[in-house]
Amino acid sequence: MKAKTLIPLIVGLGVGFFAIKMGVDMVREAKGSQENRVAILVSARAIEVASDIQDSMLSSREVAESLVSSNSFIKKEDLVGRVTKMPIPIGVAITEAMLAVKGAKPGLGAKIPPGHRAVSISVNESSAVAGFIAPGNRVDVSVVNGRGVDAKSKLILSDVEVGAVGQSLSRDADGKTSRLAKSVTLFLRPEYVQVLNAAMGSGKGKLRLSLRGHGRDPAESLFSRFFKMASAMPRIPMPVAAAPAPEAKPKSKAAPRFHVVQVRRGETIERLAFDPFGGVRRFPMDSLMPVRGTTLSNASADADDSDGRDDEDANSRRMEIDG
Repeated sequence: MKAKTLIPLIVGLGVGFFAIKMGVDMVREAKGSQENRVAILVSARAIEVASDIQDSMLSSREVAESLVSSNSFIKKEDLVGRVTKMPIPIGVAITEAMLAVKGAKPGLGAKIPPGHRAVSISVNESSAVAGFIAPGNRVDVSVVNGRGVDAKSKLILSDVEVGAVGQSLSRDADGKTSRLAKSVTLFLRPEYVQVLNAAMGSGKGKLRLSLRGHGRDPAESLFSRFFKMASAMPRIPMPVAAAPAPEAKPKSKAAPRFHVVQVRRGETIERLAFDPFGGVRRFPMDSLMPVRGTTLSNASADADDSDGRDDEDANSRRMEIDG
């Protein structure tokens, strides 16, 4: 076939395959639209944080069954009376993650994260970033001691969540309006509550808050934040058990060490015993040598109780001298 005839044929086949694929996709979407639909509960209006959910705050909406989350609610009786732990906008499907634990009461307690405590500190316009701190923000807490050129600042808490500003538990709708308040409530772990209380109770410094951005600070790693928090924690001395006094052992008196010299005079052999104290005594070969623990002065008395063997532990050495 000529090239002029082959090219249009190839283009036509490609367009045909594309049209077939589009038709198959449309058929699949049509089948998906006929999937079973389930009615789930959504918010009929905006619900504030730490609020008790009422029947009038809910409405139902039908969605495809494949889109229903396992944590979604279908029956109103399972949702009415629960307390929210975050603001819920209008038209949002309510899930278990948006709610406080069962039995929680409306108010600040429903918003406190597990394992944390709520602590309030006094602030003013300058110490609270001109009122731009809002619930949900994260801040650092510093204590400033002294005034003027002698003033010193120390970071005591880092990356702390703000639970409330004044008596408000939620931020403004636009998020652009500053809110001057006399107090800010922070969510802290119990060990850091003691750090903050110690800083407030000293009366020597003033607390200041610094607002953190929403993104992670690239200059601050997890380890650096850990060491900053650990250095701020109070040092509690651990009780040290007193070691038992060692039992006094009786000092053993060192036994005298004898040096023995054997002297031969013709057929006669005798032994001379020298002790470290300068004592010398002669012992015939047929007599017994003093045992360990005796002195030369009482060697004769101890010789009767000896077994007749020379004391090898006395570091004895013998020499034979021809007379």
